[in-house]
Amino acid sequence: QGLNCYNCTMIPFGNTCSSTATCPYPDGVCAIQVAEVVMSSVRQKVKDHICLPVCPTSPQTTEILGTVVDMKISCCNTDLCNAAGPTGGSTWTMARVLLFSLGSFLLQTLL
Repeated sequence: QGLNCYNCTMIPFGNTCSSTATCPYPDGVCAIQVAEVVMSSVRQKVKDHICLPVCPTSPQTTEILGTVVDMKISCCNTDLCNAAGPTGGSTWTMARVLLFSLGSFLLQTLL
């Protein structure tokens, strides 16, 4: 049987994830990713508890149209090990998460 990971996306940073799922990747890792979006003087943090095929290793803080996005990720490989937040340096994960995070932030800012 595969690795079990907490599985929640786009939840506010202080919230707890209680949903779990079996990782579909044979050599996958559990991960928790925190995206901090800074637009003007407004900061928002959201997090994802997910399973990934591999743990990303490239550091990344990026700026898109004047909006700074800082991604941090922490990976582990035991059942339900991705409950706590990342403590290491910034890393780039998937472009979809970055764009979704930015889109959600911009939508909330406009409303």
